[in-house]
Order: sequence, then C-alpha cells, then structure tokens
Amino acid sequence: MGGEYAGRKDMMVYIALCDARWNIRKVIRSIPACLAREGQDAREIFTDQDCLDRLMQKSAGGSATQRLKLRGADGRMAFATVKAVKEQVLLLVYEMEDKSQLPQMTEAQLCALDELPGMNTGPYGNEFYEIQKMNNRLVDSKRSLAKANMQLKETLEQIRKAENIIEILERDPITNLLTEKAFYEKADRILKENPDQDFDIIAVDIERFKIVNDAFGTAAGNQLLCDLSACLLDVGGGELSLSARIRADLFAVLAPHQEARYKSLEDSLGKFADSYSLPARIEVKAGIYRIEERDISTARMCDRAFIAVESIKGIFSKRLAYYDDSMRRKMLMEQKILDTMVESLLREDFLVYLQPKVQLGTGKMIGAEALVRWRHPELGMISPAEFIPVFEKNGFIYSLDMYVCRKACEILERWKATGMHGIPIAVNVSRMDIYHGDLPEQFGKLIETYGLKPQDLHLEITESAYISDSQQLLAVVERLRDSGFVVEMDDFGSGYS
Repeated sequence: MGGEYAGRKDMMVYIALCDARWNIRKVIRSIPACLAREGQDAREIFTDQDCLDRLMQKSAGGSATQRLKLRGADGRMAFATVKAVKEQVLLLVYEMEDKSQLPQMTEAQLCALDELPGMNTGPYGNEFYEIQKMNNRLVDSKRSLAKANMQLKETLEQIRKAENIIEILERDPITNLLTEKAFYEKADRILKENPDQDFDIIAVDIERFKIVNDAFGTAAGNQLLCDLSACLLDVGGGELSLSARIRADLFAVLAPHQEARYKSLEDSLGKFADSYSLPARIEVKAGIYRIEERDISTARMCDRAFIAVESIKGIFSKRLAYYDDSMRRKMLMEQKILDTMVESLLREDFLVYLQPKVQLGTGKMIGAEALVRWRHPELGMISPAEFIPVFEKNGFIYSLDMYVCRKACEILERWKATGMHGIPIAVNVSRMDIYHGDLPEQFGKLIETYGLKPQDLHLEITESAYISDSQQLLAVVERLRDSGFVVEMDDFGSGYS
C-alpha cells in the first residue's frame, strides 16, 4: 500500500466513515487511490496503530488533527483529522504540496459533509434526516401548489372565456337584448328564486313593422329595433328585471309588479312613436300579463302578454292592454276555427241565409242579400263576427266568399227553373278578395256554369276596402262592371265616407 505513494508530489485526500472500533463502513472520497477499503481497520493506514485512539481522546467532542506517518510510504507524512459523528467517526487523511491545492481540499471536505445527512449521520442524527425529509416534502408541496395555482388560473381563464362566449350567444346581435331562449331560462330562475315577489310580463310589438323594412330598408328597420330596445331598458330596471327580443319586432320584459310603471310605459311608448324620425307613422303596442299562475312556462306567460297586444292592434286610441281570460278564450276559439275551417267547408257546415231587400214605397221584394252562418259540429252556431275577422287575417275568406257565391248561384238557378225572374242576390266581396287578380274571371265562370246573367249577381264591397288599397280595388271593380256585374258599396257611411 505504501508503494503506491512513493515519490508522489500531487495532492492526497482520503475521507471515510468508521464505526467506534475504526472499521471502515464507507469510503466517501479517495484521491488518487484507495488507502483502505470498506471493512478494513482504519488504523492499518498508519505505522502507529494507536494513533487514531489518541486523536479521538484529544477531540473531546469536537475534532483533532495530527501529522502521522503512513504505513509503507517510505516515511511519507500526512495529516489525519478525526471527528465524532453520533456513534460514528469521520476520518480525513490529506496531504498538500502547495497552497494552490487548498481549494480542492476544502471542496472535498465540504462534499464529505454534504453526504452525511443522506447517511443519517448529520449533527442531529435521525432527527436531522427527518427534518430534511419534511423540508423536501414542503418544497414538493410548494411546487405542487404553485403548479395547481397555475392550472387553476388557466382553468379560471378558460371559464371566463367560456362565460364571455355564452354571454355573446345569449344576446341578440342587433339590439344586444337577451335572446328568446336565454330570456325564458333566466326568467324561470328569477321566478323560482323569488316566490313572494309579484312579477309582470310586458310584451311589446311594432305594428306593420314589415312595411318599415320594405319602404325604408333593413338598416332603418334594425335601427328602429335598437332605438325601441333602449326605450324598453328603462321599463324594468333592477336586478330582477330582464329584457329580450323574442323574434322579429316582438319584445318581452320581466319586471317586478308596479302599477305606476305602466302609465310611464304608455307615455314613453307614445313619445317614442310620435317623435320617431321616419316619414311614416310608427305604432307601438304593449300587452301586460300579471303573473298569477307560476306553474306554467315563461313562454306561455309571454304568449298571454302577446295576446293582450293582439287585442289592440289596429285601434289607434289604445297603446296598452292588460291580459284577461276572455282574451284567452277568444284565442282558443280562433284556434278552433283555424283547426276546423277547411273540413267544415268541405262538409258544407256553412249555411247561406237570404235577407230580403224590400222597396220602401211598395213593399215589393226587389232582391236579397246572402248571409253566411257556421253550424259547427262541436260549437254550434257561430256568428260571422267571430269567424270572418279570422278568415280575413289568414286569407281563407276568399274560399268562403266563393263558396257563398256558388250557393247563391244555385238558389238563383232553382228560382229560374220555377219561373222566378228579376230577383238578384247580393253577395259580399271581402277586401282580401281583390288581391286575387282572376276574381272577375271566377265570377264569370260561375255565372256561365249556372246559366245566369251577370245582373243576377250583385257584388257588395265594404267601403273600408276602398281605403285599404284603392288603386287595386278600383281596377278590379272596373273589370267587374265591364263584365256586366252590379257592384255595390256595403255599409255605406259607417266608416270613411
């Protein structure tokens, strides 16, 4: 072993951990080669076997250093330092030729000390190791927490972006009010969360809005919608209020019930319509449904508010209407009419009665007027006042008018067969019929089919029809008169004359 170091001039460092009997348990550092291996007695490194025992006694709980002669190294001397570490001993054997090797020596010693905690041999023994483990866990926890915080931050950012997207999807792109679906969902939630608060649904509609788009363009129509939506935002107000554009020109507002609100709403809508900057009359109608049945959907609540709106359309003097059950019954009746009108016409449930026309001076009957009644299989006799407005609105009136004309022609044909001549029958022509360009031809075919003359069938047109589309009507009347039909004005003087 000594021969390995003969004549060597470079630095030598040997660091080992020994037990109390100097048996080497672990070689920590050996430069340039191993003085002794693990399991050997460290005292065999030196010529004096008891030198380490004496050094240990000198250390007195700290450390002690002495220059000793190495075994078999031709009398080469080296420094030996011992230090008690718990129940073990740290042994350092080192030799330097010059001071420039001091940093390397210091580094080697520090590295040895750094390795002690990992071997349960630190100044606090096992406790030091446990502290180190706890510290490592704390560092790991901090790292995990930092990572979790970063993930949470990213998640919150994703949620914020998702909420922004949802908010965009819930808003009408033209007015920035809620969409129909979003309004129903949020209104349902507000109503459930506030069971003791009274609420109203306010429906708002612009009459003849399509004319605005047709006459002034879509941009003007969209601007009208935006301006009205700004007006409606003032109607509700507060956390429990919502405003939405349901579809087209229909708006809805959910607001806590306040009687004083509606006088203000009526005035506001009046000022809006009267002062709006379009060269056309703007009519805005509002319907109010006070929510009494909370077990129905918000969509049905809105329907009831819109029923109230429909009840005042065309009435110039009214801008506001309150829903009541009579409106609902009327709506249900109209729906029943719509559902059964075609089948009833095919079954000839519509009956034609004749009202005589008498000459006042002589009492002689000079003609008759055909009147229609509906003998409904479920509802019984229905007045024309109930079904005629519905038919005029949906266009079915043309089919009914042609049916009545055909029935009148059948009666005239029977009269002529029995020798009755010169008693014409007048039939009503709806203002909606004039939009059928082939109306004169249709009447001509009827007359020809039943072998009649045009003078046998008088056509009565209400005076209101002349106002709704005078140019179209006058053109049709002129063609009818040219064909020989007698055209009369019905309800003369009752309206516009």
